[in-house]
Amino acid sequence: MYDPKFRMAILISIAVSLFTVINVILEYVIGDASFQFDHYILKVSSVGGALVGGFIFVLVCTKFITFEKYRKTGFEATFRDETGTGFNFPVSLSKYLPDMVAAPNADKIHPVEAELIGFLNGYRNWPYDITGQDSDSLYTHTLKQWQQMFSLPNADVPHRIAALAQDLGKVFAYKENRRSYPLSQFWRQDKVAYSRRCIEHGGLSAFIMGTMPSFMAMPERTRRAILIAVRFRDNPIFIPANCDPLALEIYETLHMAAEKVSQMEGFDAQQAASEEDIAHLAHEIDAFFGSIIRGLEVNPAGQSSKSDGIYLGDGLLVLKMSHLVKAFATALSPDLRRRFTMWRLDGKAHPCWPAFIASFKNMGLLMETFQNARTASGLFNIKIGDKDLKNCLVLKIDMVNQAELRHSLDALPKYAGVVEVIQDEGSLKEEIIAAAAHVDALLAQAREAL
Repeated sequence: MYDPKFRMAILISIAVSLFTVINVILEYVIGDASFQFDHYILKVSSVGGALVGGFIFVLVCTKFITFEKYRKTGFEATFRDETGTGFNFPVSLSKYLPDMVAAPNADKIHPVEAELIGFLNGYRNWPYDITGQDSDSLYTHTLKQWQQMFSLPNADVPHRIAALAQDLGKVFAYKENRRSYPLSQFWRQDKVAYSRRCIEHGGLSAFIMGTMPSFMAMPERTRRAILIAVRFRDNPIFIPANCDPLALEIYETLHMAAEKVSQMEGFDAQQAASEEDIAHLAHEIDAFFGSIIRGLEVNPAGQSSKSDGIYLGDGLLVLKMSHLVKAFATALSPDLRRRFTMWRLDGKAHPCWPAFIASFKNMGLLMETFQNARTASGLFNIKIGDKDLKNCLVLKIDMVNQAELRHSLDALPKYAGVVEVIQDEGSLKEEIIAAAAHVDALLAQAREAL
C-alpha cells in the first residue's frame, strides 16, 4: 500500500513541519524578535494550512495517479504471438502514449532518438539481464550501444534508432516484484526483485517502438526497415527473403555495435569460446556446408579477384579462407557469431579460423598435404595460373558423404592450368630437413643391408 512515492511524501511533510517548528522556536520564542501571540497564531495557521494542503495534494497524486500502468482507451484487445506472449494492449497504437522522462533536446539528434532516450530515462534502474550475467541497467546497456553507432561507418539515423529500440521489450518482459514496508518504517528501502513475465523477444520491442509519436512521422520504408531489424534481431532466419536491404544493413550494424561494446569491456573471443561453443560451431558448419559451398563462386572459367576459390576437379576444392568464413557467418546464429566475434570480418586472419579448420578436419574434408607440401596450420598459399591465392583451404569432396555437392562441382568446366604451392622460408626449411632425414634413413638401411 505504502509505495515509495507515498512514503517520500510523508518524509518531506515531516521534514518541512520540523523545519517550521525549529524556525518558530529560534526566531520568536528564544530569538531577538518580540513574541506577539496573535501574529504568531496567524502565521502558524497560514503555514500549517499550506502544509496540510500540500500534503493532501501530494497524497492524492500518489494514491490515485500513476504513470506506470497502460492507459485504457476503450479499444483494448488481446493478441498472442508465435512465442506465446499475450499482448493486452490497445489495438490502435496511436491511442497508446509511452511515458517519457526528461527527453533530451532534439536539435542535435533525431526526434525519435530523443523520445526513446526519454522513455529509457524512466528505466535507469531496470535490469538488462535478470540472470546476473550483465550487471548494467537497461538504460546503461542501451546507451553504450547507441554511442558505438556513431563510430561505425555508414551508420545513420535509422541504425541509431534501432540501437535504442532493440531491447525495449524487456520493459514488459520483466516484472518488478517490490516488497514494501508499513508506514511506521518509512525510512526503510524497498526490496525489489525481478521475474520473467514472458520471453523477451524483438516483437515486444518493435511494438513499443511503433507507439512513439515521432516514429510514425518517419517515411514508411525507413519505419518498416527498423521494425524488421528490431523484430528479428535474434531470429534472422525469419527475416523476409524479399525485405528491404536497409533492414539487413541495420540488423548487421546492431550486432557490430554490440560486438564493439564487448571488445571495449575486455571480451576475448579465443578465451571466451568454450568447448561447447566450438562443438556448436562445428555442428552448424556441418549443417550448412553443402548449401554454402554451392553458393560460392568457384567456377574455373572466368576467375577474378572476387572469386571465392576454384574447383580443380576430382573433388579438389581450393577456397579462400576469408571468403569462406564470411559466407558461413551470414548463416550462423547471432549468438554464435558474437561468441567468435564474426560480425566484422575484414578479410584478415581471424581468431575463428582455427575452429573452422578443426571442424573441416573432423568432417574428413581437410587436406593437410597438397602437391607434396604439408602445412601445420591447414592453410596453403597457392599460385593458380597468374593469380596468387593466400590463406587457402584445400578440401577433398568425396562421392560418398557429399555425393550431391560432388555432382554439382563435377558439372563445372575442367581446369587444365598449372597449380603450384607457394611455400615460405620456414616451410621450405622444414621440408628440406624432413627430406634429408628421409634420405639419411634410406642410406642407413642401405649400409645395414651391405
